[in-house]
Amino acid sequence: SISLLGEDLLNLNPHLIVIKSISKSYGVPGLRLGFLASGNKELIRLLKKDISIWNINSFAEFYMQIFIKYKDDYEKACLKFLRERDRFFSNLRQVSFLRVIPSAANYFLCEVTDTYTAEELCSSLLSQSNILIKNCSPKAGFNGKQYIRLAIRDRDDNDKLTEALLQLGK
Repeated sequence: SISLLGEDLLNLNPHLIVIKSISKSYGVPGLRLGFLASGNKELIRLLKKDISIWNINSFAEFYMQIFIKYKDDYEKACLKFLRERDRFFSNLRQVSFLRVIPSAANYFLCEVTDTYTAEELCSSLLSQSNILIKNCSPKAGFNGKQYIRLAIRDRDDNDKLTEALLQLGK
C-alpha cells in the first residue's frame, strides 16, 4: 500500500525518479526485471532515446506470463504476511535489550541497546539456538551503534526466534 508510483505524485514531483526491482518487490531473487518511473516527461523521452532496452531472459518472461494467473493468491499471501509482521513486531517489542524499528519491509532493523553487542547476540543465537541473524553494525551509517536485521518468516520460525531472544534476556 506504500508506493511512490502514483501518477499524481510523480507529476507533482518532477525530480522524483522511482526505480523498482521486481525481484526485490515480489520476492523473486535473480529475476533481473524492473522499471523506472518519473513525472519528468523530458527525462523519460531521453531515457527511451539513449538507453537501449535489455532483452529479458526466459525466466523473467515466464514470470510475467504467470504473474496474472496467481495475482489473487499473491495478494492473499501479502495480507497474511502483513498480519504476521504486525504480530512478530509486537512479540519482538517484549525483548528488553532490543529497540525494534517499525518496518514496511520483510525484515526488522533492531538496535541492540544493552546486555550484548550485535556480534555477541548473533553468535549466541547461532550457537545456542541454530538461528542465523544479520549483524548490521559494521555497515556504514550506523556510527558505532549496535544493529541487527531480523527476517520476517512464518509464525513458527518467528516464535522460535522470539523465544530464543527472550531466553537470552533472562
